[in-house]
Amino acid sequence: MSDVEIEVIDGERIDVGDGVSIPTAWDAVATGEPNVAGVIRLHVVFDKQLRRTAAASVRLDRAGEGDEATAAALREVRVQYLVAYSSMRVVTVTRESGKAESLSQYLTEVRSRTDRTYEETVREAVRLYRIATTVNLAPLKLVSEQLSVSVSTATRMMARARESGLADDLIARETYNRMRADEEELTHPHLGPPSPSGPSIGR
Repeated sequence: MSDVEIEVIDGERIDVGDGVSIPTAWDAVATGEPNVAGVIRLHVVFDKQLRRTAAASVRLDRAGEGDEATAAALREVRVQYLVAYSSMRVVTVTRESGKAESLSQYLTEVRSRTDRTYEETVREAVRLYRIATTVNLAPLKLVSEQLSVSVSTATRMMARARESGLADDLIARETYNRMRADEEELTHPHLGPPSPSGPSIGR
């Protein structure tokens, strides 16, 4: 596994909603990447148009004598992985207490709490979904894993959140329609193709 250090963090932070904030830019330096003999330097920014973090530039420096930076080595650089990994290191979450927490601190508390109401769980799902979209993680997967629910349950929570106006800016109408279609598929049986013994009812 590569070693990633965060350098030169921009002092300005962007509030992306639900208490989640991230620096406008930072540099990430990775060593020990598989099949890459050298030091990878990424300049990562929060892109307001994309509404997520992105690599603004990628550089590969040779590690020392006997090494060289090649196109083949550059092709092995896991840019999106390094963007997501470094983003997770710099994102913070501020909740009702008013104290900013690192992502690891926040996730530890989320996983340990078991006394939430359904409404509180939906609001936590929205925050987790927002974090994931900001740092380039699969959002429904993160909600599912951290709240210990199935992906289908996470999907239903986020559909409810959009209906309640909690996730209008997160979930586009097209995505919401797919969520609702998936929910209908899960909760209502449908008729399968006819067979000699009559129609079969499946999921």
